[in-house]
Order: sequence, then structure tokens, then C-alpha cells
Amino acid sequence: MHLLPAVVGHSIVKGEKMKIHKYQPGTFIEVDDMAGGRRVGMVCKDGVTFWDLLDSERCTPLTIHPSMNPQALGTLVQFSQDKGLVSATQALVTYLQISGDTRLTEDPLFVMRALWFIAKKAIPENIPDSATLSWACEQARAQEQAAARIHQLAGQYCSG
Repeated sequence: MHLLPAVVGHSIVKGEKMKIHKYQPGTFIEVDDMAGGRRVGMVCKDGVTFWDLLDSERCTPLTIHPSMNPQALGTLVQFSQDKGLVSATQALVTYLQISGDTRLTEDPLFVMRALWFIAKKAIPENIPDSATLSWACEQARAQEQAAARIHQLAGQYCSG
């Protein structure tokens, strides 16, 4: 079964029209990772594709396909407020600053992924401890590495 549409708005398998949603560029979405889990991506300028790595040398944007069950997360601030994670967000920023982690200012996708993982464990309005912050950053890094592996394998497949 093919997962990407042959023509935008048409399903390859059933030949029926499918609805392609546009998302707000620069916001974040959650999608199925096609391995039984979910992952976070950043919506591109066109509103119908997303980055799962912010390194255009190593990857290309992916289509936000309905089969991925996309869910809009909004901006980091919206997500933080909607989930009651304002204190957790401040704790994450402080944790990254103290750690000297440059991804705080260079990679908003990493920061959002870490906050997304914190949301899975945190109690709203509570400040996560350093073990939770460390775990969330490790999970965000692992998600980034998995995306990089997929793009590397796709590049090898397409070039060979």
C-alpha cells in the first residue's frame, strides 16, 4: 500500500478523493511514526509538509498525509499553555541554559519534542525534576536520531 498521494487530493489505493489539511506554518504537529508510536514535526511554509529534522542538508520535508493521523499542537507557547506546562517550560529552558545546550536557541523542534515528552509524564502546573527533564531531552534526541536514520536510509536507497 502506498502512503503518499499520486496527485494531491487523491488516494492511490482507493482512487477516491481525500482531504489534505493545511496547517499553520511554523507550528508543530504530532503524527504517527508508522512504527506504532507518535512523533513531533514542524510544519513547513506550504502548510502541507513538515520537517522531522531541521537540517535541510540531511532531509527533505514530508507530506502531512491523513494516514499519519496528524494532530495540530500549535506553537510551543500555545502547547505549553494548553497543557498547563508553563512552569515545566520554564524549567526546561533553565535546564537547557544551565547545561549549555545550544539547541535551546538553534533547534525549536528539539525543544518542542522535549516539552512534548515532559507532557507525557508531568502533572499540569507542577515543575518537573531534573531526572524528568534529562529523560525528556534524551527522548527528544532519540526521536531526532531515528528521523536522521530514516532519511539516511532513504538517501542510500534513492541514490543506489
